Amino acid sequence: MRKTHLSGKILCLMLSIIVLANMFPCAILSADDTEPSESQEEQQEITISNPIDGLLDPVPENAPFSDSRAFLIYDALSDTMLIGSDYDIKREPASITQIMTVLLAIEELQISDEIEISSDMYSSIPEEYVRIGFNEGEIVTVEQCLYACILKSANDAAMALAIYISGSEEAFVEKMNQRAQELGCTSTHFTNPYGLSDPEHYTTCHDMALIMKEALKHDNFISISTTTSYTMDPTNKYNDKRVMNNGNRFISTPSLAYEYYIGGKTGYTENAGYTIIAGAEKEGKTLIGILLGAQDAEARYSTLISLFEYCFLNYTTTKVEPTEFSDIEATTITQISGSLENTNLQITDRQFVLLDYYSIELSVANQGYSNSIDMSGIVIDPLAAEQEFALPIYRHFSAGITYKIGYMVIKITDPTQITPVEEANEKDDKTNVGHIVLIVAVSIALLSIVVGSIIIFFKLTKKRKFLKTHKNPRIL
Repeated sequence: MRKTHLSGKILCLMLSIIVLANMFPCAILSADDTEPSESQEEQQEITISNPIDGLLDPVPENAPFSDSRAFLIYDALSDTMLIGSDYDIKREPASITQIMTVLLAIEELQISDEIEISSDMYSSIPEEYVRIGFNEGEIVTVEQCLYACILKSANDAAMALAIYISGSEEAFVEKMNQRAQELGCTSTHFTNPYGLSDPEHYTTCHDMALIMKEALKHDNFISISTTTSYTMDPTNKYNDKRVMNNGNRFISTPSLAYEYYIGGKTGYTENAGYTIIAGAEKEGKTLIGILLGAQDAEARYSTLISLFEYCFLNYTTTKVEPTEFSDIEATTITQISGSLENTNLQITDRQFVLLDYYSIELSVANQGYSNSIDMSGIVIDPLAAEQEFALPIYRHFSAGITYKIGYMVIKITDPTQITPVEEANEKDDKTNVGHIVLIVAVSIALLSIVVGSIIIFFKLTKKRKFLKTHKNPRIL
């Protein structure tokens, strides 16, 4: 009876140990599952946005007239819309759509990549739409397709690029719309890669400016756009050379030639009207012009030239240089340091977060400006170990216009309170290692106890069986 009772105790002990072994390591790990304190959370990055909301000049004096349904002149350096009308109204773009197709091809392909033409790269294109005339099984290069798109507006070349990149037109259209969103487009929806007329295929002047800005970052795009003529050599399915003259009249027509033109595209459908998008670079400034729904094929060129020249003449784009703020920086530091006297606090870091460029009317810029740093929002806590302040920097023009052009970020710390980051990280690493070692040690110890208990249990069981089968002789 005693031995049975002892065995029961051992079994209960084993079960308790097993349960404890499962619980104990979890209890140790839970110490790291607590919510991070505010001091552990990363501070949000400080950014500065364009000070102009909407058009820089909504009612410009003496601006050229545009008969298009919508237009915009956009400064690519400062991300500023200078002048325009209905620039956020959705319109069909026609074949300036191919700017996005070409952009994706330049971003994702090598110009030497070879494409084997399949029937789905041209069979769905309406007969009245422009083609280069590819044949099924023909081997062409990405470079040849790019020239065909930009110089000839060849819709089969755009489809070839699209299907080669994504496997199908539908998959490529998804990529087009995703890339548009990445570039900041909010009112664009593509349904095809070349500009087929479709009520669900639309964009805006503003969105197209963002797409064009990205395209102009690529030398290949500029080089192809400004090429007068390109000859495509014979292929495995076409025995003659294909000569492609640039259909853009900024390049091909002397009376409309524009020396500052750096790239672009034109388009037309009955529903879209005449469309055009172009980049122009002059005296270090880069402008993008868009007309949607223009009434005349040739007038769109002369109108855009007039709009470009008006904006180059009447607006200026200025680079913001940190060296301009050395005087007000020194004054600000002196004032803040003075308020820190008789405390343990000190300025340990300072930096500028600034706009790269801003645009302003030239007449305003010529009147001069001054800079200031706004310290009205700074309230220093004398007991805080670490604190940071973003002080707005303003540019005040004599004409009464003020721009916020950046921040001066000041970090104030109490070196007697704060632990260096390296020491804290090392401490955390040691703590984590200590936890792991402790968990392993406890697990081994518990496992040893369990194994030992099992061995004892089986020995006792074996002994009891032995005693049952080997009874002592009875003495009479």
